[in-house]
Amino acid sequence: MKKSILFILIIVATCSYFTQGQALNNVLNVKSFTTMKWNSENGISYSQVPGANLGVTSFEVLSNDRISYLCNSTNEIIIAKASTNNVIRKFPVAFAPRDFCYDNNLFYVLSELKIDVYNEYGNHINNFIFSQNYAGTERIARANNSTYLLLASGNSLLIESNGLPIKPNEFEGWISYSGNRVATELTSSNTYKVKFFSILGLNSENSFQTDHKVAGVYLVGVNNNRIILDVQTFLTESPISVERKIISISFDNENIKGIEAELKIPNMYYVISNKEFTLSSEGMLYNMITAPEGVFVYSLSELISGKGITHYYPDFLTQKSYHFNDHLINIELK
Repeated sequence: MKKSILFILIIVATCSYFTQGQALNNVLNVKSFTTMKWNSENGISYSQVPGANLGVTSFEVLSNDRISYLCNSTNEIIIAKASTNNVIRKFPVAFAPRDFCYDNNLFYVLSELKIDVYNEYGNHINNFIFSQNYAGTERIARANNSTYLLLASGNSLLIESNGLPIKPNEFEGWISYSGNRVATELTSSNTYKVKFFSILGLNSENSFQTDHKVAGVYLVGVNNNRIILDVQTFLTESPISVERKIISISFDNENIKGIEAELKIPNMYYVISNKEFTLSSEGMLYNMITAPEGVFVYSLSELISGKGITHYYPDFLTQKSYHFNDHLINIELK
């Protein structure tokens, strides 16, 4: 009898393990999209100021062969041809920009207390001022012809719709271009919960385990059948060392299913960037990495494991680490 009970417990434990840590069906294939050098004629300006290393704080892929960068060292948007790395156009934006979105041929640029709207030629179209209460916001999103602040709390704040400012309205979760929202919650040291709020009004949730203590979980985007998360876990807490993975979670209109693919991100941060990942309206995931050599953008697409050749990040990004905090200009106190 005791042996039977023990056997049952082993089976239950094994099933529980594979429910949380299922074998991944897919792998994320890494493919180079474009590269920009620092401080060259067709490059992006890099500069050091006390307490910060400035360069690219955000990026958006405009089409199959066009990309745009938000440069906080020169306060401008740079539009480039991805295949040749040649700059097509650049124009000034508001001081100290933090993030931007591209929607309906317009750029929405976030600064400390407002969002400025520009067309592709740099003409200023509109602006929306928001409350001092949200001065620390670093991310924005566009969905359904409306503008949202992505708050540090994990919620979305609607501040504009169809070109007109409105009374702020806060929603649980970060919103994606599709109108779907995702909220994340750390439920234990090694567990986080994902809540999905469908634009159709159908909600669901699921929990996932990690090998290391969770440092943070952030929404990258949602396409028609995947939730893409930036999951950060502690390797050590003193000194702080964090590992980042992109996690692809499958879902349908009824429920969140499971992790389909994941990919470790190189520990390479030459400048501080508020948006290093973006999910295009076509569902393609892109990753921007800043390194001493320049700015590198890769597309990340799912491939069925064992079918086809999988490509990875190049060795010069994975075999060394660089963090801007270790290379800041020292301020001498008098």
